[in-house]
Amino acid sequence: MIDLFGPPRRYFDARTLPLMTRPSFRWELRSAMAFPFAMAALESGVVGVIAKKTFDADKLIVAAVAAAPMVANLTSLVWARLLVGKNRVRAVAVLQSLVIACVALIALAPVNAAGVWMLVTLVYLGRSFVAGLVTARSDVWRSNYPRSLRASIVGRYASIIALIISVSAAVIGGVLQVTKTHDVFAFRAMYIGCALIALIGVWAMSHVRWRGGPAQLKLEHAGLASDVRGQFGARGMLEVLRDDPHYRAYMAAQFVLGMSAMAGLAPFIIAVDEDLHLGYAWAITLTQVAPTLLTVITIPMWARLLNRVHIVRFRSWHAWLFVAANATTALGLGVASVPLLLLGRIVLGMGYGGGRLAWNLGHHDFAPRHLATLYMGIHVTLTGVRGAIASFLGVLLYAGWNFKIGGATYHYSGMKEWLFVLLAFVSWIASLMFLRLRRDMRRANPTATDA
Repeated sequence: MIDLFGPPRRYFDARTLPLMTRPSFRWELRSAMAFPFAMAALESGVVGVIAKKTFDADKLIVAAVAAAPMVANLTSLVWARLLVGKNRVRAVAVLQSLVIACVALIALAPVNAAGVWMLVTLVYLGRSFVAGLVTARSDVWRSNYPRSLRASIVGRYASIIALIISVSAAVIGGVLQVTKTHDVFAFRAMYIGCALIALIGVWAMSHVRWRGGPAQLKLEHAGLASDVRGQFGARGMLEVLRDDPHYRAYMAAQFVLGMSAMAGLAPFIIAVDEDLHLGYAWAITLTQVAPTLLTVITIPMWARLLNRVHIVRFRSWHAWLFVAANATTALGLGVASVPLLLLGRIVLGMGYGGGRLAWNLGHHDFAPRHLATLYMGIHVTLTGVRGAIASFLGVLLYAGWNFKIGGATYHYSGMKEWLFVLLAFVSWIASLMFLRLRRDMRRANPTATDA
């Protein structure tokens, strides 16, 4: 068994893995140590704070930035079709390059109204490319790593990526905090630096081998492609949801849990700036650094669990962390306690650790191999749908609204910290949905011991 709790050297040591997986692991590990610098520059907890503080963006712009990672997933409908017949490793490298280009262009955005829209556009474009590489990379992982070790191997990557994103975010927040009157110049320098380092990751990724890839591409090009390409659209996705009731129920529970997880970020960014008046360093620490560090710490634990159990059983336990995180955040905002908010973000980070693995790998427990990309496409697309709703709904419920229609004024003062009480309740509903699905799957297949 892979010892993810051993010395750091073993964590990076390919000799702890089966012989056939080692070459791919070494190259992808190098990529995972460099490319996340670009990803950090697109993280909502970083760019959302920059949009609010450096660009003085309004609340709905912050909501749009927070929603970007999820909304961009709607492009998976396009990526799933485009990837049919394409070398997945090459596709990942190309998409990584495009992400880096977006980060470099963000550094050039002017600090004015036009610059705000340029920032938002590039964030969405960059996150769309990330959605594409996530879809492509899932096929590579399925082919290169056996099921019994996949979560642990991917967990290594996820931990390293999360750690680098966390460190990068902390550096960006610290530099902007100490260069207050020159934060625009510092922001540009940090983003250009992140883009340059990330290029090393593209070079490393281009050396990864896709085991079984040529055979898969041959099938896709020799007649199967027309059938598969037809499936990789709205009709194919709807057919899967119609014909696979367990995956349909899993997606429903995921949708509810995702709403509770996504709706809180933009309001939290607004709260730490407007209500608690925290500076760059504390704001980015709470929004990005603390959750990401706990993601790093807890991924090994989640990987070991996910190696052994079905994703539904995993989620039936894991979802409760979002209940606790939202409840603690509500209390922290209610009493204006930074330590309590930090505790809430720590618990949320623990949830993110399991969620990152489950999001990338969970569909494999339902999908036939030749439809794995389609199943992932469904998951990613529904993530985009709830992301398009959750962030804006969260901001409106938190901050309220005031508008006129036909001479009548409609005003709502907002829920403030009570929003997070509502999100805790929604998370609780999701946990019950996973428990019900687990029961239904065991009834349908009594011999399944890990569902």
